[in-house]
Formats: sequence, structure tokens, C-alpha cells
Amino acid sequence: MTHTIKRMYDRTLNQILTVLRRIKCLTYVTLLVTLVILLLYLTQDLTAVSITASQTIIPVVYQRDGHGAHNNPNFHAQFCQKPRNIIFTKTHKTGSSTISNILLRYGEVNNLSQLLYSYRTSTEYKKLLARRLITNRQIGNIFAQHATYDMDFLREHVYGSPPPRIFTIIRNPVSQFVSGFSFFEKPKLYPAPTLQSSIQLFLDSHSTYLKDTWFCRNCDRLVNANSLDMGFRFDRYMASDDKNGFVEDFLAEKTGEYELVLITEYFDLSLVLLKRRMCLTYNDIVYLRSLERIRKETVDDSGILARITEIQKIDMKLYEHFNRTFWEEIEKEDGIFEDLRIFQQINSKVQEYCVQGKKIGYMNTYENRLTDAGKENYHCLAMNTRCLPFSTFLQARDDEKVSDETRAGLLEEGLDNPDSLNFRQILTLNRHTDIVKLATGHV
Repeated sequence: MTHTIKRMYDRTLNQILTVLRRIKCLTYVTLLVTLVILLLYLTQDLTAVSITASQTIIPVVYQRDGHGAHNNPNFHAQFCQKPRNIIFTKTHKTGSSTISNILLRYGEVNNLSQLLYSYRTSTEYKKLLARRLITNRQIGNIFAQHATYDMDFLREHVYGSPPPRIFTIIRNPVSQFVSGFSFFEKPKLYPAPTLQSSIQLFLDSHSTYLKDTWFCRNCDRLVNANSLDMGFRFDRYMASDDKNGFVEDFLAEKTGEYELVLITEYFDLSLVLLKRRMCLTYNDIVYLRSLERIRKETVDDSGILARITEIQKIDMKLYEHFNRTFWEEIEKEDGIFEDLRIFQQINSKVQEYCVQGKKIGYMNTYENRLTDAGKENYHCLAMNTRCLPFSTFLQARDDEKVSDETRAGLLEEGLDNPDSLNFRQILTLNRHTDIVKLATGHV
């Protein structure tokens, strides 16, 4: 009897163990299948390339090293955090107004505050002073207005957590000089039959510049303007016993301060690099081509070009240095030229969606006439609004010292110009439409 019970016990135990082994095996199989499915899903997600700008942002710690680890144009936008705090040094005649417009729109769409201050014109640059800031905002998320770079001031008045992303854009100093000389109407001060002859008169009157003196009459926004905007001290340069060393120290300092220095001659490529490094989307960086000069004059005299190069010698060293570092950064970015191709296709579609023609506008330039759809779309209107009125409207909305009467008056202004934002639209239009989807038909 005892022997029989023992055999029944052993048989039952073996059956239980067999069932447990099968369950365990089934569990392993189920787990393996699940892992394979998950792996396939992730692989498909990482390699899919979409031309839409809407991306899921997964916040992770930003890494400056290791860019270009993926050839997916949207990889950076998917796997890093968009910046909350930005400092942009707005330079002159470099395309910087387009980037400032991008940052104004970016702030509005992402509910970030602009550090605003009042100047009479959009190109005036002075020492940054706290008393010029709007009354109830002594600190903000984004600074993108014309002003000589002052890191001490900006550290105090731009939010520091997370640390602000700092960048700028510069241009070949020779073409920048020629463009600025015409745009800022310097021929009125040096009258001559042609632009080239007027420049010759200007150069003849500045033969001692950076030789005997750092003072430069009628040179503001024109001569070595990139260096000046970035904080170069010409008085200290002239007082230095080692001028080459002074410039080299300045370049080293700015290389450490600026995360990116973009190049006007490669404007679209610069924007794509900015998109990748700052986790932006195509929606963030699209822009409208505008403010092109109606009358374009050229300078082709080799002697005059050589003299422009000489008077721009600080900016030439700046440009040569940061043009080299720009291409070093481009080389780190796998797939960036495919990303550039996609962006240019998208931007062309956005231009078609928003713009139907040209008209004569600001400072003898061509401005865009918007399509009917563009006149109803916040992004089309915002892209077609110059930085000064854009900033003025934001100040009127946000500054507590602006009276209700002033705001009421602004509500009636600009209604006769349907091609750019007015104050009423700043207050009411929906900022969250997907302009890329609308323009490309991927609605």
C-alpha cells in the first residue's frame, strides 16, 4: 500500500513538473516574440524619413558630441529637447532678420517670452541697458534683437536654466560691405555717379582707419560690423602692443561662447544645421524670401575690392575662422545634404502656398503679396512681417506701461495691409496650424 502511494505521488509530481516546464518554455517564447516585435517597431520608427514637420519630442539630455550618429533628417528632433532659452546675436546685412523672425515665431508658438527693449529703428545698436527693457519683463527666454553682444548683461536678463543656446550668423565681409553701403544709403554722404565711385570716395577718406585711429566716421553698421556686433573692442585693439594676439584671443573667446556661427553664403544649409543641433522641426525654420533689393549694383574693380578687404580686416579674420569651423560642424552631420534637399523642397512649397507675387516695399526692396490662404494663416503673415513691427506688437501686448488707449489705437492700425501681421491678428490668430502640412498637402 505504501509503495503504491509512493508511485502515485511520484507520477503526480512528474506531471506537475512537466506542466511547469511547458509553461516556462511558453513564457520564454512569448517573451522572445515580444522582443522581436518591439525591435522591428523601433527599427522601422528610427529609419522612417518623413517630410512633415510634426515630430514627437522625447526629452533627453542634450549631447554636444556625437552629432551625426543617424542619417535620419528628423533624428535630432525626435530624440532631443527643444531649447527654451536662446541668445541670438543679430548682425547687419547677413540674413539675420530672417533668423530673428524665425525666433519671434518660435517664441510665440512655444509660449516663450522675448527679451524686448525699445529702440527707434530695427538696425540701431547701442549698449544694452536694463532701463530700455519693457516694464514688467526684466528677464526673458529669447533675445534676438540688434545690440552689441554683452554676455554679462545677457546672463542677467535671459533665463539661465537650462543654459541658453547661443549662436549668430556672419557674411563674407566684402559682399556685406557693398550691400550695406547701398542699403544704408551711404552714397548720399559720398555722392558720385556710380556706387563703385562712391565707395572709392569713402575709402579715400578712411586711409588712417586702424592704422592711426580706431574712429571711423559714417562706418556704423558697415565696417567690421560683424566683429563689432559680437563685442570686439576696437579701442583696446588699437591700444594693444600685440594686435594679432588680441584678435586671436577674441576668436578663441567667441569660439567658446558661441555654440554655432552660421554663414550667410550657405543660408539654407545653416538653417538645417541649426535645426539638427537645436532639435527644431521644418515648421520652425521655414521662411519667406523677401526684402530683395530692386536695384542691385555690383563692384568689380579689383583695386576697390582689395581696399574693402583691407578696411574689413578684422571681419575677414573672423569670417575665415568661423567659415572653417562651420564646415567642421557640417562634416559631423551624416545625411545633412539629404536633409537640406528635403528642406528646400518644403520651403519652396511654403513659398507657393503663402505668396502670389511681389510689391515695392521697405527701403526700395521687394515685399511679398500673400495668397488668399496666406492672408488667413498666422505663419504666412508672421513670416512676411518685419522684425521691428513684429517686436513692437509684442511689446504693446506684453508691456504693462502701454495704456489701453494705445492698444485700442493699434487695433485699428495695419488693417489696410493684408500681407503682414497687425496687432489684432497678434492677439487672435491661431499659431498652431501646421504650415508644412498645409503647404505640402499632407493634411
